Amino acid sequence: MFYAEKTALIAGLCFVAYAYLRYWRRTGDGQGLVMFWRRAMALNTVEFKLQRGGIALLLAAVALRFTQALL
Repeated sequence: MFYAEKTALIAGLCFVAYAYLRYWRRTGDGQGLVMFWRRAMALNTVEFKLQRGGIALLLAAVALRFTQALL
């Protein structure tokens, strides 16, 4: 379970970072990356799916950590 947690965490971070890198290369909007919580970032379909998949993996890693702490 330890390796699954670490793998999900690293993969999630990589997916989110790759989605933001693609956005930055496409638009050149560095300020949008710094203020990612604003709605100013207009991700395309692939970037959006990569971001959401990465966030889902990060949540799975947190859930695995929580489960491991309970056991």
